[in-house]
Amino acid sequence: MLNNPLIERYRYSTLRPKQFWVFVTIYIFIILLIIFINYTGYEYQTFFKDIVEFYKSLYFQFLTFEVIMFFIWTAYNSGSAIKEEILNRSFDFFRMLPLPAYKKALGILIGKNLVVLLFGAINLAMLIFFGIAGQININLQAQILLTLLSITILANLTSLLSSINPAAKNKSSGIALILLAAFFLVPMMIHAVVALSSIAELQSYFVSFFKTKIPILLLISFIALYFSWWIFKGILRRFTHELEPLFTRKGAQLFLVGYIFIAIGLYYKYIPLGPVPIYCCWLTTVIPILLIDWSSLRNLDSYIEYSRFIQSRPNSGKTSIVSVLMYSNLSLAVVLFAIWALSAIATTFLADYACMNFLSNLYDIFILFTSYLLLVLLLELYVVCTPASNKIGLLLAFVAVLYTILPLILSGIFDNRTILLYSPVGFIMSLLDDSVTNTTIKTTFGLMNALFCVFPAFLIWTRYNNILAQRQKM
Repeated sequence: MLNNPLIERYRYSTLRPKQFWVFVTIYIFIILLIIFINYTGYEYQTFFKDIVEFYKSLYFQFLTFEVIMFFIWTAYNSGSAIKEEILNRSFDFFRMLPLPAYKKALGILIGKNLVVLLFGAINLAMLIFFGIAGQININLQAQILLTLLSITILANLTSLLSSINPAAKNKSSGIALILLAAFFLVPMMIHAVVALSSIAELQSYFVSFFKTKIPILLLISFIALYFSWWIFKGILRRFTHELEPLFTRKGAQLFLVGYIFIAIGLYYKYIPLGPVPIYCCWLTTVIPILLIDWSSLRNLDSYIEYSRFIQSRPNSGKTSIVSVLMYSNLSLAVVLFAIWALSAIATTFLADYACMNFLSNLYDIFILFTSYLLLVLLLELYVVCTPASNKIGLLLAFVAVLYTILPLILSGIFDNRTILLYSPVGFIMSLLDDSVTNTTIKTTFGLMNALFCVFPAFLIWTRYNNILAQRQKM
């Protein structure tokens, strides 16, 4: 791994003595400052009852320092590598490096973070010492370190994947996002570590995953590593097939199945307690579908290339438009929703009480489908119409936002809860309210969605026919 040329390249740049000693000086100063302040409090201010409390306090303070370094500093370094290549106009050279995609990814993740990894290893040694001296449970320390490692991997992989965008021309937006995230996340992380220090037996706190009891820190670690694996596959796909969507069709379906499996496993214990956990599970699993659709979008060039393939087949004729539909983003969107619908029906069967009406739930799923279909049609309209107008995406995004939030605004203005139900957000919220059971309003909302779908569906159908007609003229 250390023979990776990218690691060697970043080692020469990040470990240059003039630059490296600046980091070393800052790091040593912070370490000495933390120890000095705590020692002064122990020696003169009686902040701690005994030496054990002193070391325990140092453990959690150094853990906070480790969290900030690994969650913020390393993620920033990993996310800045590709942007620097683009700014330095060396991204084409990076593309042509005769390295497998996984070596490029590891070269960035390790090479850009050599300084942080060195400081982290020193911090880790001190954490172990302070933890033992502070009589912190060894099992708890191990679980904390595993959670720290898994979330660090997830944060770095996510940062790297989000930065692989050759169309980006500047770096300022990335810095602004990192600073904005740090502004909100750092206080939350510090608060989490403080809360962690007050829970003496966290290693013995178990949560249910289906019928299995798992320590909460281990469960968080396993989930983080699971999503890290998918993100790493996305990075490899970005490096290998830069212009292709992030997900393949099979990958999108498998990812959704895995995500739903995890969500149901976390809700499984609570599903028999009432309808609210079921609808919360629905909400948790239905929202990511649109994100998966977005990450799986095939562009118009893919349609044009596929039209050449289907029209070269014998007896293509009238089945050509059907073939395009089966190849299109719409077919994948329907399959993804069908997977979610099956999981939603399964959670209904898991409920062991009479208030869950199967037919009523099935009707709710159908109404949700009409709303989902409208949003998917707008997304597909963006794909097939973007070459004709560069601003069509802005218009369609405005329509989608208006469709989603306008009923919420009007409901507040007129103080009428009925209007709220004509928004997909309001409709989902109504599922959590047992007092809202008006089938007429649900039917009206579904018919309204169906009516709204007609115009974008007509435009998409027209564009599909135009693609086939243009291919025939070539």
